Amino acid sequence: MTSADNYPGFEYPASQLSKFLAASDFFTIMLNNGDIVHFTPKDMTAFLKWLSDNKIQNIRTEEGWVLSSKK
Repeated sequence: MTSADNYPGFEYPASQLSKFLAASDFFTIMLNNGDIVHFTPKDMTAFLKWLSDNKIQNIRTEEGWVLSSKK
C-alpha cells in the first residue's frame, strides 16, 4: 500500500521521484527524468515516512554509495 501521491508543500508527486539523499533536514531528490531537486520539509520524520511509504529509494542504502579516495 502506498501513501498519498503528493506531500504537502512539495511540488512533485511520488510517481515522479526516483531516489533521495537526506542530510540533516535537507533532501536532495532525483526525479525519474534525471533532474535533481532540493527540499527542506517542516517535518523531516513525516517526509521520510512518506518517501518510504511510496517506496522511493534512499541512496544511503545502495551498496557502494559512499565514494572514498584511496592513495
